[in-house]
Amino acid sequence: MASAKRRISDTESGHGGRKIAVCKSYNVNRHYTTKHAVSYDKFKGQFRIDKIELLKKTFLAQQSVMKTKVISSYSATKIRFLMAEAIAKKGKPFCPEKTPTVEDLSLSHQTIARRVEYLSKNIELSLKEKLNKCEAYSLALDESTDRGDTAQLASFNRGITSNFEVIEELLDIDHMKDTTKGEDILSEVKKTLVKFELPEKKLCGVTTDGASALTGKNIEFIALLKKSINHEIISYHCIIHQEQLCAKVLEMKNVMELVVHTVNFIRSRGLNHRHFKQLLEGCGSEAEDVIYFSQVRWLSRAATLKRFWILLPEIVLFLKIKGKDTSLLENIDCLNNLAFLIDMTQMLMELNLKLQGKDQLISKLFENVETFVLKLKLLKQQLSSKVLVHFKALSERNINTIDS
Repeated sequence: MASAKRRISDTESGHGGRKIAVCKSYNVNRHYTTKHAVSYDKFKGQFRIDKIELLKKTFLAQQSVMKTKVISSYSATKIRFLMAEAIAKKGKPFCPEKTPTVEDLSLSHQTIARRVEYLSKNIELSLKEKLNKCEAYSLALDESTDRGDTAQLASFNRGITSNFEVIEELLDIDHMKDTTKGEDILSEVKKTLVKFELPEKKLCGVTTDGASALTGKNIEFIALLKKSINHEIISYHCIIHQEQLCAKVLEMKNVMELVVHTVNFIRSRGLNHRHFKQLLEGCGSEAEDVIYFSQVRWLSRAATLKRFWILLPEIVLFLKIKGKDTSLLENIDCLNNLAFLIDMTQMLMELNLKLQGKDQLISKLFENVETFVLKLKLLKQQLSSKVLVHFKALSERNINTIDS
């Protein structure tokens, strides 16, 4: 009976390769008497104590090796996925500083692609779980064209849970290689809703820019979407896009074209660019280079103009060395217009930044716009009185040369 209750496993090597599973006093004594007494009874006194300590250290060392291997395996797996994430974000090879740490890891393109796919699926699954908690949601759509002339439709989601937690995430980017009509956009949006298991009955609003394929009244996306669902939804025009359309009212096209033409002359030709950078180094300029302007990236206008203004003396000197006409860049009226445009674009950039970011309510966005409108009225009065407190670049000019 006693032997039936005592469970002994053959999982430990040495001295019969057995250990007891239940450490009761009787079982331990009987196990030692029958299995180990012959080997260890000969050790007496301090020698016996030393032997016991040695056996303990050996056992703990074995446990430590197993623990180290488990931790090392976990760390290696974590490093692999972190490296795959870094490569996916940057879109180029990743070279960590601690090379010995990762030199044994597999970093082939197949392995990285597989890990990026695992990360993508995990993110998608987590996003689905978050979105399923939403009581209502709205969509924001942006349709643009990449360098390969492929239309890209970006779909953003903003939902709210029963606990009033706001969830804002990029849902998907769809590649539209054929036409981009309203029905095509609607089809892609429907696929995205199905993909993330978003019920149409919880959709309460849609925000788009002013593209005709999105905002038409009859056969474009907004109209088709409202016809395809069984409840009312609110459609909005992107506030930032509206603000940019209003900003085009500034009659400064000739000044901007002059700046863009000059920047392109310097940067688009390799030899000119190298000579210009050498000139900056020789002059000890704080700014490193001029900045390209891109119509797609609205905020680049302010950065381009500001850098151009800082480097204006060096730019004029460089153009003269190259035998180019610099009369416009030395003309008083043109310089005043350039300084005014720089100040205005800086203000618009600050407004744009306030209109961006997560967890913003539409009431707050309208408040920022209305505040800016009031500020414009104040600026107009100040310009009429030649008070240039809010015009940093323009105030650097001789106030007597400024035509109110």
